[in-house]
Amino acid sequence: MALVLWLLAPSVQAAPAPDNDAARRQVEALEHRWLASETDPAALDDILADEFLHVVPQGIITKDEQLAFMRAHPAPKDGSTRRFEELRVRVFGTAAIATGIVAATTPDGKTKKTAFTDVFAYRDGRWRAVNAQETPLTRP
Repeated sequence: MALVLWLLAPSVQAAPAPDNDAARRQVEALEHRWLASETDPAALDDILADEFLHVVPQGIITKDEQLAFMRAHPAPKDGSTRRFEELRVRVFGTAAIATGIVAATTPDGKTKKTAFTDVFAYRDGRWRAVNAQETPLTRP
């Protein structure tokens, strides 16, 4: 029995983690895709892992709760633009952490900034977000 388990062990191991530089670029691209489609439930359904949790000032929201709310309350097209003011991605094997600041500017020139931390897991050959936390930044 021990011999059978020893022979099978390599086949049940997780897929190897991607190269760190490639992984960093993949997560950065995913962050840009997420920012560009943050009001699109179909796009987010693909980006977020099933067990995704979103920590916001109002509490902790699951993926299903977030997508259901977005489908019931589509975001208005207000002409705002969003961009990363800062984006850093660190890779730790099959986990990656992205931190940064998003600046959202309304057509009248008002800008709101949000600091964020997103956590990604590499599974089945792709990165998916498993956790996110956002904190609105206030001016001093």
